[in-house]
Order: sequence, then C-alpha cells, then structure tokens
Amino acid sequence: MRYLYLLAVLCLTSGCATAEETTPFDPKAPKAHHTADGFRNLYVDDAGKKGLFTFLFDVRLKEDWPDEGLLIENPPTPTVSLDPGKLTKPDASAIQVTWIGHSTFLIQHNGKNILTDPIFSDRASPFSFAGPRRYTKPAIALKDLPPIDAVIISHNHYDHMDADTIRQLGNKPKWFLPLKNADLFKDAGITNIAELDWWENSDLASVTFTLTPAQHWSGRGLFDRFKALWGTWAIRFEDTNVNLWFGGDTGYNNIQFKEIGEKLGPFDLSLIPIGAYAPRWFMRASHSDPAEAVKIHQDIRSRQSIGMHWGTFVLTSEPVMEPPKALEKALQEANLPENSFITLPIGGVQKYQPRTTPGQQK
Repeated sequence: MRYLYLLAVLCLTSGCATAEETTPFDPKAPKAHHTADGFRNLYVDDAGKKGLFTFLFDVRLKEDWPDEGLLIENPPTPTVSLDPGKLTKPDASAIQVTWIGHSTFLIQHNGKNILTDPIFSDRASPFSFAGPRRYTKPAIALKDLPPIDAVIISHNHYDHMDADTIRQLGNKPKWFLPLKNADLFKDAGITNIAELDWWENSDLASVTFTLTPAQHWSGRGLFDRFKALWGTWAIRFEDTNVNLWFGGDTGYNNIQFKEIGEKLGPFDLSLIPIGAYAPRWFMRASHSDPAEAVKIHQDIRSRQSIGMHWGTFVLTSEPVMEPPKALEKALQEANLPENSFITLPIGGVQKYQPRTTPGQQK
C-alpha cells in the first residue's frame, strides 16, 4: 500500500507518464520548445520519463529508496504568526516578501501586491477527498490578503495552479500564464489574462512580467502531458528599477538559467525551489535539489534568494527539514555568504532594500 500511495502522489506532482519519442532538434532554434501538439524541454529527454508500471517496478528495485518513503514521521515546519496588518501598509521603498507556503508568496513593492502560484486549498489534487494534503496550513487566509493586483502561474500542476483558489480570487487581479493554460480560467469566468510564451512580456502599470524558461513539464490528467507550457517569471518594477525572479518548479541545466541571467539579470531578489527532490534518480530532470538551487542563484545573478517549495506538501521522500539544512551546506561548499540565500518560516516576512541599480555581481 505504501508504494501505491507513493505512486499516486508522484503522478499528481512529478510526472509518471511516458512521453512520445522526440525527434532530433536544435535547442537554439526559435520556438524549439514547441512541438506539433504541445511543448518540450530543450536540455532533457522527455521521452525518458517513466511509465506508471516501469516506475513502480523501479521503486521496488532501487536500493537508494528510503525505507520510510513518504510516510516517515516529520517534525513540524517552522511557522510564525502573521499579522495581516503587516501586509496592508508595507514600506513603499522596500521589497516585502511574505511566504504563505509552498510556492505561494505575496510580493509587495511600489504599491503593487503580487501573488505567486497561489494555493490555499487543503489538498493539491483534483479531488477534495484524496491526494497530497497540506502538511502545514497557509500563513494567512485568502480573505485576509490585501487587494491583489497580479497573479503569476508557473505551470498547471495541482500544487501550483489550484482551481478553488483561482475561483475565489476571480477576475480582479490580472493573471499571467504560460501558453495554453487559459481554459481553466475562462471556465471560471476569468478573462483578465495575459498568456505568454518564453521570453514574451506583458505590463501591468509600471510592472513588466516576462515568462522565462524552466525545465519541467505540465499535465492535470492522464492525457494532457506537455500540452500546456511551463515557465519561470522575471518581474521588473520599472519605476524603481527593481528586478525579481520567481522560479516556479524546475530541474537544473547549466544553459537556460545562465541565459536568463544574461538577458534579464542581475536580480535583486529571487524565489527558488529547494524541495521535492528525492529520490534523485527520478526527480533530477524536473526538480532541483538545494545544491542545484544554489547554481540557479549564481547563474541568474541573484543578489539574494529565498528557498521555497518545501515544508507545505510532503510530496517526495526527503525529510521535511532536510532542504534548508542541505541549502546551508550547499552555500558553504559554494563559498557563498549564508545570507545570500535564505529560508523563511511559513508566515515569515522578508524586507529587502534594493540598490538604485539592481545587482552588481557577475
């Protein structure tokens, strides 16, 4: 039963489907990530994704799989009490970032309130009665948030694109989506949408949102793998010359993130996934581990980064508190200051005072 439970969780969040064979292509060609009926990764073989039965067979045979798997007993994720009043009048000169949980942040700067991959539901699942359940509650109720101006979505997995949260937020904020993700929003009566391809951008007042590449995949059912695009986001506050980056959910390669840094960096502040990475033989292609997150931090030329995508839904086999500890070790090994890439407790608020010109590091 434990393996069946594990399989169900990973199929919902990490991809247990065999992709069609890909034909040779030039990853540097324009629109190389497009296929005849969807999208693909440029630097990893999507055709190598495990099928359901192959995955289950491998899980039983691989020696590096922890005995406890997803059912190990974990300590509570660190949390702090969040006063909604802190969010109503943030310091206009600073970037204020509040971790609500998983990949959901409230970004506040220059009078704008931006949500990332919002999920306030109890389960990351198409079902209310089954699927990955929250390990840690959201830091704040959806109703207690300040008015939201914009929402960015990285991809359509249930722990990043939550239908109930989307319906509750409604048409008031502007929604920024990767290509082919708009149908769920339109079904909910939401039309205030910008749907973008990699490297395209759209503005909201003086804020520019640019969809940047990721190494991941998409799918909300058994037959829609790779049909909708996935990505990461660069957010630039033009009035104050502030640059942010949101890493969504991604594996690592040493090409795309350097390209992001060269084209749009440096970044004042970045939100980078550090969790849901074990076992590596299965997760490496689509989820970065803390050491790879540090490489992303360096590649995109981020002045400071905050680790996310851990401590909220127990999706994979690493212990809940391993990602922040592994991040500390990775920073030491990279000879980087520990305050250059931090983690917050859920409900933690980080204020960052940007320079006049974003970043100076190369």
